Amino acid sequence: MTLLFNVGIDIFAAIITVIIYYSYKNDFGNTYDNWLMVRIEGAVLLAILADIAMWVLNGKSGTGVRGSSYAVSMIYFMMQLLVGLAWLKYAWYRVFGENMSRKGELLSRGIPLFLLGVCIAFTPLTGWCFYLDEYNYYHRGALSTPMFVFILAYLLTASAMALARYRQEVFVDRKKELLSIAFFAVPPLVGGVIQVAIYGVSLVWPSMVISCLMILLNKESRTISQDSLTGLNNRRSMEKYLRGYGEGGQAGAIALLMMDINDFKQINDQYGHHTGDAALIQTANILRRTFNGTSAFLARFGGDEFVVFLAGAKASEVDETVRKIRDHFAAFNQTGQFPFGLTVSIGYAVSEGKAPNRIANLIKQADENMYREKTRYHQRKP
Repeated sequence: MTLLFNVGIDIFAAIITVIIYYSYKNDFGNTYDNWLMVRIEGAVLLAILADIAMWVLNGKSGTGVRGSSYAVSMIYFMMQLLVGLAWLKYAWYRVFGENMSRKGELLSRGIPLFLLGVCIAFTPLTGWCFYLDEYNYYHRGALSTPMFVFILAYLLTASAMALARYRQEVFVDRKKELLSIAFFAVPPLVGGVIQVAIYGVSLVWPSMVISCLMILLNKESRTISQDSLTGLNNRRSMEKYLRGYGEGGQAGAIALLMMDINDFKQINDQYGHHTGDAALIQTANILRRTFNGTSAFLARFGGDEFVVFLAGAKASEVDETVRKIRDHFAAFNQTGQFPFGLTVSIGYAVSEGKAPNRIANLIKQADENMYREKTRYHQRKP
């Protein structure tokens, strides 16, 4: 009965994981964070399949069974480790909008991966993680529970990062994403506690699949109104917002700032698309900091273009806002996080009241002013 229960629930979890895996492969863009989730789902699937094989081979005899049991058990432990490390990398990228530093990557992921990988590799000789008795029955080793606690610590670290960022965030959709990241550790924590307490019950990976499913559902929800890479409003959400200021809409003043990243194609060509994605995310983060606590509407217009709508703003106020944006970009560049300066060209337009084709003209004028600024930027370059 235990075998049927565990294999049955693992098979169900594997089917769900395959669905999640292909959802990331087929339903979303080729972004860096999406690539990370594909890797996580692949590792989760391998862990579940290894768990199924461990249950099927447990206590069996025959040619090659013992060697196969050791092999799948080692794969199982290695996938546990890889999922924990990969999740921390994904959470860091989504929470902070950038990769870890090389030193941080080495200390938090590289060294633990090497040390624990060695423990797993030598387990057939030492029994550190697990061992098989003379009848080929699986038993936990001395490092089995400590390794689970260690991997859980990675998940909880990601949760702590997300919760800390949640308290600073002002955008509702972004808050929802951070909560889903923070909650990721809860199901495997509950499943792991039950699994440790009740020997013979395998719930960690089915519980992990629940966490992965929550991340996918949150991502699916964000695609409706939120740009999947930057977390800002997407163009569809922007158009819905603008309808309130179009024909028959509100009559108050509205200012539109349109900007795009300078030399973005060169950034992609020279440093790679993952760095280009990081530049887009940092641009969104800088805009968030600039307009934190205001009623500004921020959106990614498309590609490397961003827009900001300021209800009730006048031209004199917008000039001060543009200066503030540039100051925030300059402050970020002082950190040296990128091997290049991150700057934007900005154009804006202001509409004082209702007029025919009000929004279309506002966008057209802001776009033209932005490209004038872009031309001046290139003329100033050596």
